[in-house]
Amino acid sequence: MHAFQGRTVLLDRDKTLNADPGYLSDPGLVELLPGVVIGLQKLQSAGFQFIVLTNQSGVGRGLITPEQLYAVNLRILELLQRDHIRIERIYYCPHLDEDACSCRKPAPGLVDAALLDFQLDPGRTWVMGDRFRDLACAAHRKIPGILIGDEEGKPEDWGSKAPENLIHQAPDLSSAADLILKSGLR
Repeated sequence: MHAFQGRTVLLDRDKTLNADPGYLSDPGLVELLPGVVIGLQKLQSAGFQFIVLTNQSGVGRGLITPEQLYAVNLRILELLQRDHIRIERIYYCPHLDEDACSCRKPAPGLVDAALLDFQLDPGRTWVMGDRFRDLACAAHRKIPGILIGDEEGKPEDWGSKAPENLIHQAPDLSSAADLILKSGLR
């Protein structure tokens, strides 16, 4: 168990940190998205740490082996470490929606595991992802969320589908970092 009293961002992986060709299994195909490095550098310089929470149903579907998932995650870590960005841990759910597990986002299991393992203060934590479910998994802890990109459409199209903790939408992680740093909330 780690005790971190600083600020934390819980990050989705695919389409938040890296491009997603669909069931990414080849570490040679890992490509960080524009704005990721600069955004994480801004936040890290301001004292934030990073934890990744990712649904990886390709494992449960038999499309990706656990070893391939590990190799892809390791490649992401290597690419970020080149720019001195540290990811504390990557949590993943290998299950399918129909498995009804407690860890597949939007279920809260991955968030709760990270909060417990790192003794995080939800009041000093943010969550980012490209889908509503990436934010909804942290709504029960009132962790504010930033939706990255336009995968879920525009705010006028969301209606009641948007999770209650969604407070911003940003085109990329660099813009999301600016929103956090300007917010004064954390």
